[in-house]
Amino acid sequence: MKIAYLILAHNNPTHFHRLIQRLSSEDVYFYVHIDAKADLSLFRGIAHPRLRFCEERKDCAWGDISLVDATLALVKMALEDETPCDYFVLLSGACYSLQPTGYIDAFLTARKGQEFIEVFAMPNAEYGKPMQRLTHFWIRKSKPLLGLKWRLQRLMNKVIVARDYKKGLNGAQPMVGSQWWALSREALTFITLFLRNNPRFYQFCKNIDCPDEFVFQTILWNSPFKEKISHSLTYTHWLPGKVGPENIDASYFPVFRQPVICDSQQNNCPNEKHEVLFTRKFTHAAGDLLDKMDEIISAKEGLRKSSMLCVDMR
Repeated sequence: MKIAYLILAHNNPTHFHRLIQRLSSEDVYFYVHIDAKADLSLFRGIAHPRLRFCEERKDCAWGDISLVDATLALVKMALEDETPCDYFVLLSGACYSLQPTGYIDAFLTARKGQEFIEVFAMPNAEYGKPMQRLTHFWIRKSKPLLGLKWRLQRLMNKVIVARDYKKGLNGAQPMVGSQWWALSREALTFITLFLRNNPRFYQFCKNIDCPDEFVFQTILWNSPFKEKISHSLTYTHWLPGKVGPENIDASYFPVFRQPVICDSQQNNCPNEKHEVLFTRKFTHAAGDLLDKMDEIISAKEGLRKSSMLCVDMR
């Protein structure tokens, strides 16, 4: 099983280096997008034979189409590479592994053919996914003049007629879910061809709210891959009413020590909770926490090898 990790990073190069080291194995490849606002030289310190930085760097902003563009740039680079990877795993620069590399490989090998992406229907008021995400006109909100842009957007939506999302999506059922996924080569090839052949879909998505939680989910749900969709593989603990998941601290270690780890019951999604392989998010001050995480993962790796040895000796 060859795995391509697509990583979106914008800060904390120290954590980024540790993430690469933790996930590294002979059949693992890394494709990394560093936000155009960041200093790329801070991330080039790691030496790895299967690491490539994306030359097409985007100036990314929260909830903006630029996150989709950066992801698609990574997808394009990875698909065009000579290495025929089987799965492509999208992570952030604040993610970390929950399992040894051998466990991740075995998990994906046993489930080859499934598409690991969180998907649920809009609207869903309980989880903060109203239809206004599509019917309102959303502009890029980032510095400078961030407060002014929020006021401008509210004014625009008072005078602009609601957008016809059914026409913009050509009748597709709108779906949302976590930004982080693990998809097959076949699914990503389908998505890139769909976007190439349906420019109106992309144009509509440029001005929706959080398209990074919408584009991949909606395309796959309204495709032949619908029956293969499973769940996200990234653990998040997302409290009601919060704009993002909680930072990982030592209180999560009892959960992470378990042989099989399921997603948090509070992960901002109504779907049934299943096994996960990665987690987010860690802050720049999480060095001691990562030391402990490495101890937990190494212990799991030792138990796995002992179990395999026992089987071979029978």
